Amino acid sequence: MSTELELKFAMPAQLLPQVVALLPQLGQVQQHDSSTLLNAYFDSTDNWFRRHDMGLRTRLKRGRYEQTIKLAGAQHGAMQMRPEYNLPCSGVIPQLAAFPAQIWPPQTDVAALQQQLTELFRTDFTRQSWQLSCADGSLIELVYDEGHILAGARSQPIAELELELLQGDGRQLFALARQLLQHIALRTGWQSKAARGYRLLAQQPLSLPPDIPAGLSAQINALQQTEACYHQQAEQAAPGLAVQLLSAIADNLAGHPALQQSAQQLSAKLAAGHDIFATPAYQLWLLTLSEYLYQQR
Repeated sequence: MSTELELKFAMPAQLLPQVVALLPQLGQVQQHDSSTLLNAYFDSTDNWFRRHDMGLRTRLKRGRYEQTIKLAGAQHGAMQMRPEYNLPCSGVIPQLAAFPAQIWPPQTDVAALQQQLTELFRTDFTRQSWQLSCADGSLIELVYDEGHILAGARSQPIAELELELLQGDGRQLFALARQLLQHIALRTGWQSKAARGYRLLAQQPLSLPPDIPAGLSAQINALQQTEACYHQQAEQAAPGLAVQLLSAIADNLAGHPALQQSAQQLSAKLAAGHDIFATPAYQLWLLTLSEYLYQQR
């Protein structure tokens, strides 16, 4: 098992040359690779994996298949952190019996679950990757994925920049992302490819959160959901709800005055009619907030 720690950003392909030009400032490039990844996501007919906050995928890369199960983890801001198990497999259909027995909830009938597996959607994309060695010895992989999520006849584009910690200090991941945000107009990622695939499969449009949730992480996710609705559907109620969410987040940041003050300032600007979501100040605040929660875990 490994625990994946990554930061995800939405980024149009035309900005990739700017990222590549910045790489020497971010670290020493150890290697560069480009490959096509074909990914099939599976679940049971009653969405057993989805209901247990688990993800099941097979991947074809350079003629070899790999199967992956991701367990429940943490997601807020740009950060996604989930335990995962990666194993070779013989084909596109996952073989659940190959995974360690301890990953399954009690009373799980793995053999019966195997029989219920069905392919739901695919995420097929070209990945360009660079491994960066930082001054402290940390190793970070920067990747850019461009392709499509495919669910039946429906599709959505993939255009994402991801930073993943391969080894070393997680703080270096945030430091590198901060350098990128200071030079390039990135937008903090909200949903994983799998979450987007489930939504596309169900033909479930984005909608505003129904209320202000309790807890800092839930409030951050609700804020990003509200931001996504504002960008994709121009929801008229989104700015007002985002003001309330920012105020609630500020109330939960009493132990971190700098982050609290930034949340209050962003809330005031949004209430005054300013579109804060595309500003570097908002994106950097989300990143700093993710780093704070990472350190508090």
